[in-house]
Amino acid sequence: MHNTVKTLGKETIIYSISNIIVRGCSYLALLLQIKILTPGAYSIVVEFYGSYITLGHIIYDLAMDTTYFRFVDRLGKQYTFNIIVTILLVSSLIFSTLLLLYTPQIAKLTDHLAHIRYFYYMVGILMLDTLLMIPYARLRVERKIIWFLLIKFLQAFANIAFSFILLYYPICLRYTAGFIYNYLHITVDLNGLDAVFIANLLSNLTALALLLPSFKGFHLTWNNHTIQTIGGYAATSFFTILFFRMNETFPQLLFRKLVPNDFYNTHTKEEMLGNFGTSCKLTLCITLGIQAFRYAAEPFFFANAARKEALKLYSQTMHLFILVSCFCLLLFSVNINWVAKLFIRNAAYRHTIDTAPYLAFAHILLGVYYNFSAAFKLSNHPRYNTWISALGSLMTGLTAFLLIPKLGHWGCVYASISGATVMGLLGYYIGQKYYRIPYHKEGFLLLLLTFLALRKVPLWPAKLAFLGIGWAYIFLHIAILATFCMIAIRWQRSIKLNK
Repeated sequence: MHNTVKTLGKETIIYSISNIIVRGCSYLALLLQIKILTPGAYSIVVEFYGSYITLGHIIYDLAMDTTYFRFVDRLGKQYTFNIIVTILLVSSLIFSTLLLLYTPQIAKLTDHLAHIRYFYYMVGILMLDTLLMIPYARLRVERKIIWFLLIKFLQAFANIAFSFILLYYPICLRYTAGFIYNYLHITVDLNGLDAVFIANLLSNLTALALLLPSFKGFHLTWNNHTIQTIGGYAATSFFTILFFRMNETFPQLLFRKLVPNDFYNTHTKEEMLGNFGTSCKLTLCITLGIQAFRYAAEPFFFANAARKEALKLYSQTMHLFILVSCFCLLLFSVNINWVAKLFIRNAAYRHTIDTAPYLAFAHILLGVYYNFSAAFKLSNHPRYNTWISALGSLMTGLTAFLLIPKLGHWGCVYASISGATVMGLLGYYIGQKYYRIPYHKEGFLLLLLTFLALRKVPLWPAKLAFLGIGWAYIFLHIAILATFCMIAIRWQRSIKLNK
């Protein structure tokens, strides 16, 4: 069992390194964008990518990546690949056609009639991302981690390269506009926002070209019985993921609608949305680890379900997740001020950085719930994941409606935390009824204490300024490291005693 946990940890570290490289590249793209775009203009990027494209991914993906992991061993690698890619091709064409037909109405509903062409970019991005999803999942299943990392990196690097070329050499945008006019007979005046979407499209095409070998042996496959079986499993996962993502996207989606125009004295609400979206990206160091954990854990949970020590294995996994997450969150909170200055060079985007630790905490809560949700998958009660995610989204939405008009961007923060908390509590209590896992309660106490400390942690360096700012940071880092080392040692000893 110890070796199995080490394997999970090793794969999590590998995926973390890959995500650090990939997200590091995305941060470079962000720096390029915010140097050219104003916060008000960047708010459009935040709204499209943080809400519309995120929710669009759920609808286009149909939870087929999770379904692929579930059925790949049962139906065979090639057959599962063929039938799922076929389903996604058919569904993507249907969704894209509907989106293109109703784009004017959608743009009017979202108050983006002036930005209607960005919805057309969105359709192309969603189509390409859907085509990339299962080839990436196939690489994960086949443990071709290096190839997976390399393509992810090249896709991210391509986004940087195309962003730089299009943003800093406007003549390229003029050539692109000429190309659109010559071949599509549409006259457009492209700007920096167009460059962001076009760079994304081109980077996706780059990744698709690199993943073409993964399509070897593919042919359109349709079997009604298999599709019904796959669809029955995917339907539950689809709604679960949809509600799960709504919990993350609701606040940003509602922000512009709910915040009064005169709420902020010195900034417009669009500028503050641009700031808040940038602060969300500051949670990189936390969300990277959580995403990497999910990449490694999803196949891990199913692969070890039949083992006698599976329950203890899942308990250890949860405790390690909380321990590492809280440690990273405290370090992130202590260093938030200089981290913001390092990664957000434009001071016009640093008005909401104090929300970043709380946003990171909300992601950790969702990661905790993800651990709990394994109980429903393993006990064949996945419908509870759907209901719990729905209730979490409902709580997020209600809290957002109540607090955003009064608290602005802080209302978004509290809405995210409230929804994630409800999901975590329900996931624990219901999960224990169907798949009782002996979780270490000390981990949940540590999670609570970390949250209570978040308000004070960023102030610690200033309170220890009498040591000198450099020594203050050194002391705090050593103190946090020592504290968590003692917690880890105590936990390890308790495990040995139980054995």
